[in-house]
Amino acid sequence: MLKKLIVLLSLILSISAVSATDVVLVSDNCADQTAALEVANVLNATVITTTWGIYNESVVEEIKALNPDKVIVIGGDLAVVDDYITTLENEGLTIERIGGQTRYDTNANITLRFQHEFATAYENATICVAHGLDDISLNETMAKIREGHCLMILSNGSDLSVEPERLHLRINKVEVIENPVCPSCNHSAVVNGLRNKGLNVAVQNIPEDRVKSMIQNRIRHMEMKIEMLKGQGINTTELEEQLNEVNALMNQNKYQDAYRIMIQLEGEQMATVRLHLQPGGHGKMMGNNTNMGNMGAPMDHQNVGSTGTPANTSASMNHQYENTTVGNAGAPHINHQNMKVME
Repeated sequence: MLKKLIVLLSLILSISAVSATDVVLVSDNCADQTAALEVANVLNATVITTTWGIYNESVVEEIKALNPDKVIVIGGDLAVVDDYITTLENEGLTIERIGGQTRYDTNANITLRFQHEFATAYENATICVAHGLDDISLNETMAKIREGHCLMILSNGSDLSVEPERLHLRINKVEVIENPVCPSCNHSAVVNGLRNKGLNVAVQNIPEDRVKSMIQNRIRHMEMKIEMLKGQGINTTELEEQLNEVNALMNQNKYQDAYRIMIQLEGEQMATVRLHLQPGGHGKMMGNNTNMGNMGAPMDHQNVGSTGTPANTSASMNHQYENTTVGNAGAPHINHQNMKVME
């Protein structure tokens, strides 16, 4: 009998030890999500996603259920609001936030913070360069990272978030991901600069069929976001008209025009959310019954999506942002939803 109890106790302890892991908490900003995946890969951590700028109690419960040793928060305090930090610290969890003023800063800080782990994981690293404001190239990069194929550095078309020579890595190749329907995302200056440094650089153009599929998926995401806003009594007429225009252009196979308007639409949708979710604002969402829909993409066995691209994809790196939505005190609550990968 005593031997059985000892065996049972050993099993319980081993189960507890297995369940303890690091958790990476990230918002549904595609650039941050991609960075979160590469961190999770090298730490054998679990990625959990929250809607950008919104506090969600069920996310906290999901984290607690994993019994983590540590929670690494990716992104600034308006992307992943401080309410999470406060609540998780009150639960006795160790928290490390890695963010920046822009998504480029966040990418640089993550890359430098974990460069030792990356060096251990990738003996001969492949660097993937993606435009920080182009969710299509970011999703393509995410697929490569999920396969353990590369480490991401962001570009604004002319500059990199971190220069490769700053990393203590043996770099085998640099893959520059090009989106053919985003002319402002052209990386020719970056390619030339990297080649001048003696690096082996390859340019990958995303196939048109994948671009089409990704835009269609963004349309579905936007439909759900608009439904969420309508459910809060917010006038979405202009957003719906723009979305109809995007659909019409897609039916005409005018993918570049459709993507351009889609980016503008996403920026306006974000502005609408910010207006109606500001702390103390008249349109703030309350309670745990608000359905935000299925707006993202899974990472490992958790949930990561792709939203949050600002309207101006040609603006300079220094003036872009990742934390433009409301957060902190009084942040609204929503239900945590499962999220789909952008195909």
